[in-house]
Amino acid sequence: MVFIGVIEARMGSSRLPGKTLTAITGEKSLLECVVKRFRLAKNVNDVWVATTVEAADDAIAAWCAANGVPCHRGSEMDVLDRVTGAVCRAGADYLVQMGADSAYLDFQLIDHMVEIARNGAHDYVCNDLELTWPLGIYGHVVKVEKLVQLNTREDLTTEDREDVVRFIWEHPEQYDIRHLTAPPEFAHPYLRFTIDYPEDLQLAREIYQILGTWSFTTRELIRLSQEFPELFLKTKGLVQRSAPFMKTHA
Repeated sequence: MVFIGVIEARMGSSRLPGKTLTAITGEKSLLECVVKRFRLAKNVNDVWVATTVEAADDAIAAWCAANGVPCHRGSEMDVLDRVTGAVCRAGADYLVQMGADSAYLDFQLIDHMVEIARNGAHDYVCNDLELTWPLGIYGHVVKVEKLVQLNTREDLTTEDREDVVRFIWEHPEQYDIRHLTAPPEFAHPYLRFTIDYPEDLQLAREIYQILGTWSFTTRELIRLSQEFPELFLKTKGLVQRSAPFMKTHA
């Protein structure tokens, strides 16, 4: 079975325009850090970027070409179709979905999820239908056969096409879903490891500088939050606007 990681990336952002190619550590951009961390997942066969055909995203396609990262371009708003196009071009049996703002991508969690999908033949493996892990520490592993079928449906809403697997979340009776609850050592849902606001970006830069590497683990992040709680005060009051655990309970 072939497991292909796909990073959804575009330059547009209502709160942080251009964040995808913004520098995080040294000359490494956010996208480069996400790609490098994704490639540490031993059970993922390859990592692709799925960006849009909009002129603003030519820079992302150019970065991919210059750095040897396979890139697929498609609709800006129909993310489902864009991602499906990427995994079909890659010859994937399973999609491993990730966003371009996932500066803290947990490659160990991804490897664990892929093993579960491989051994259990689940349609969808995830860990964020309920918030038990730190916000931003997530993974979605989706059977491509189900994704292709989903993309052909004519009854999907605009939201279903913007959120690749939203229809699966909302219709669990139609799919074999395996949800992973965080074990005690990772059960810190009050921690925020995502990049939506300027404060998130500032925190990411500080974390990368303190840890001195882009290959840190979630254990190291949690330990850092315990040793330097004041570091995380700047993002404590930020409001999360989009996440599976919010949408499934909306």
